[in-house]
Amino acid sequence: QVVGEIQAYGEGYASEVVMVSPLIRLPRSGLFTSLEWEGEAPLNTRIEVRTRSGDEILRIPHYFTLAGTEIGQVTWERRDPEKRGPVVIEELPGADWSGWSEVYQATGEAFKSASPRRNVLVEVRLLSAEPQRAARIRELRLRFVPPFTDKAFAELWPVRVRPGREEEFTLYLRPWFGADNPGFDRIRLRSSSVVPLELLSVRSGSERLLRLGAGQSLWPGELEVERVGEGGIDLVFPTPVRQGTLYAIRFRTQVFLGNTQFSAQLLHSSLPGRVQQVSPGDATELVASQSLVAVADLGKARLLEVAVAPAGLSPNGDGINDEVSIEVTVLAIEGSKRLRVEIFDLGGRRLRDLSLERLHPSGRHHIRWDGRDAGERLVPPGIYVVRVGFATDAGRGGTEVVRLVHVVY
Repeated sequence: QVVGEIQAYGEGYASEVVMVSPLIRLPRSGLFTSLEWEGEAPLNTRIEVRTRSGDEILRIPHYFTLAGTEIGQVTWERRDPEKRGPVVIEELPGADWSGWSEVYQATGEAFKSASPRRNVLVEVRLLSAEPQRAARIRELRLRFVPPFTDKAFAELWPVRVRPGREEEFTLYLRPWFGADNPGFDRIRLRSSSVVPLELLSVRSGSERLLRLGAGQSLWPGELEVERVGEGGIDLVFPTPVRQGTLYAIRFRTQVFLGNTQFSAQLLHSSLPGRVQQVSPGDATELVASQSLVAVADLGKARLLEVAVAPAGLSPNGDGINDEVSIEVTVLAIEGSKRLRVEIFDLGGRRLRDLSLERLHPSGRHHIRWDGRDAGERLVPPGIYVVRVGFATDAGRGGTEVVRLVHVVY
């Protein structure tokens, strides 16, 4: 007898269940603030939640026969009306939608996708490494408030730069307002680098005026500038902005990554805790980037450069060459990294560890050595080795550099 079919059944829960919400629609753009859910994730299980958002909805018609077979539009139209089946409209995210966000680590986290937007999708994955245990989710809530502006786009110029060099950028930002938008009184600029942004000017006005270098000067002018975080700046307006205009924000910085992301956020002092992210897009015809990413062609550039000055150190307390400056330039390294900076004698004995832990290692770092060992004792005259390096996941070369320092009295 030939067995024609075998069916096998397992016990317990599925190792992965993926659920995607229907399109969550708002009547108009909303500023999504947080995502919350209720559920359980026992040991060796977890809940993963992601979001994506956008405004454009694609409506794709599907044509069917009365028997439920899908056919082409032309064939469907040639049939007599009484012999036509239903037309089902499939709705899909359009071209302006963001990709799926990073995973939300806990309920109540800030919304991770582009906002404000009119539409949202939520994906939930229930994962289990134990057949007899399963994660559960009972309820999911999206919180939103009216946005400061209906929409706001920004684009950066230039978008191709040289790595490690000072570059001047212009960020063009344009908000559009609805009737009940509260406006904003602060623009926050940041980059994915720790290199500070040096503000050069802020002007507003029409494209024609800004093309001629004219328009209203806001800084220097009525704006105040405040430093925030690692290298970011806030542009603070004296009163809330509620009318749309084009802003040209010029600043200077250095790029040490292959792709450096710049960001602009809108805030309102009377509405603390709310942040509206400005989206990359078509803010002006003066440039054609529609991007907030600066790309540096690293090519075959070394990941690590080290300069030591002065070459001779005389730590005798007279104020002249009492310390040596070790300037370390790191390119194209992302994620937290330990930057090893060590002092050795010529016999290979380590005398001093000046190493650093950096969350954002790419950039320029300055370390000083005062001619003392780990016990704060002055080293004797002689030649010493400065060794700088870090580990890379790919084991790429060029990540360790040695320099010599002469100590004299």
